[in-house]
Amino acid sequence: MTTLLHPAPGEAAFGRRLRLSHLRYLVASRAAAASLAENYVGLPVV
Repeated sequence: MTTLLHPAPGEAAFGRRLRLSHLRYLVASRAAAASLAENYVGLPVV
């Protein structure tokens, strides 16, 4: 999550475009957003 939201010092143009494409995918895909949310907060304990 941190690497998606914060560029690394000296990040190259290719790395920036790649990071932004991942962010766009998360915004555009409901499944990707749900997966990120589940992994961020953890799956429910059953």
